[in-house]
Amino acid sequence: MTVITPCLQSVDTLPDTLMGVVRTWEILQQAGVGLEHLLIDGGSTDGTQELLERHTSRHPFCRWQRDIGGGPYAAMNLGLQLARGHYCHVLNADDLLLDPGAYADFLIQARRKNAALLLASIAYFRRPERYVRAEWIVHLPPPDVKVWHKQLRHGLHYPHPGFIAESSLYRATGFDVHYSLSADYKLMQTLLLRPGLAGQVAICSVPLVAMAEGGATSGWQAILRGKKQLEEINQDLGIIAPAWRRYWGKFWLRLVRRSSPLLLPNYQGD
Repeated sequence: MTVITPCLQSVDTLPDTLMGVVRTWEILQQAGVGLEHLLIDGGSTDGTQELLERHTSRHPFCRWQRDIGGGPYAAMNLGLQLARGHYCHVLNADDLLLDPGAYADFLIQARRKNAALLLASIAYFRRPERYVRAEWIVHLPPPDVKVWHKQLRHGLHYPHPGFIAESSLYRATGFDVHYSLSADYKLMQTLLLRPGLAGQVAICSVPLVAMAEGGATSGWQAILRGKKQLEEINQDLGIIAPAWRRYWGKFWLRLVRRSSPLLLPNYQGD
């Protein structure tokens, strides 16, 4: 298993990400399963590189690359090229693993079932708060592949922080850096619409990753910039849904919050 974390000026948020992966590595080690953590830094000057130097010296399963230009998708592509694990998962430097034990078990069970694509539910939070504000639950697809693919072509999509795929598939498809805000969407939809992979999808309906709100694709300005990209991607992939469908679910989650927020794990200081 390979976890890829692109980072830039992330010294304040990265410790949570790092320690959640360390906990997962410890659990997988006990099960006889390997894990590597690839950290791709885009030229940080805030102490992130010093943090990575200390962390990788303490944890040999972690490797890092410094001063990689081209933006986050270029960093992800480099991580895919360097990955040695059976699966790859992109975990951003401001996101964290909610339950390393459940995450590790999901990976193990998916591997036993020869799953090629893994889809996990995620939670949303906003810093500096440490409470789950909303959840994006992934449900089992319909048994009829044609029905599921029809849903995908009509706007169904899944959260990238919960997306895991066989490294060979991930690497062969890659992130199209032409789409600076939506390359993850294009990659996921491309693989999910591939007919031969429909029967090799594993689902986890429990949130495994907590995603920090306020990233590059949030806010009205980013949505307006990304609209044209989404229209081009949908046309290329034969998706007939309007571009705004990708954002509607996120807006709805922001309106419908949890009535009793859940406290996130605190890995700081470990």
